[in-house]
Amino acid sequence: MPRQHVDKIITDEESSSTIGSHQLPRPIGWKVLVQANQAKTQSKGGIYLPSQSQDNEEYLTAHGIILSIGDLAYRDRETGAGWKGNWPSVGDHVTYGKYAGQKVTINGVKLLLLNDDEITSVIPEGVEVTAYIQ
Repeated sequence: MPRQHVDKIITDEESSSTIGSHQLPRPIGWKVLVQANQAKTQSKGGIYLPSQSQDNEEYLTAHGIILSIGDLAYRDRETGAGWKGNWPSVGDHVTYGKYAGQKVTINGVKLLLLNDDEITSVIPEGVEVTAYIQ
């Protein structure tokens, strides 16, 4: 299976650093490379958010966009046969556990390497994830 990856410039919102898709690490085996959504510390108007809002926003950073998928992702570990079902693909907006994966920074851009089974859902296109207060 050919390597799947997104073709574009990836920008880190916090640091404004950028990398091209050719600079992305290549996920090996069943790994999936995700650019995580980054928690906001300021409102659009420049007001610094209180810690409770930042905590809520941080909780919601457990979602991002798939940039690249390893050759064995979503395949049986022993036979290599593809799993049945509708699985995430490159470009999908997905959720995962808050503490899942390996954090990697490439030229200032923060990325996350996840196992394929750490992805918990695909967020439909056009849906906005927002914070809630308990």
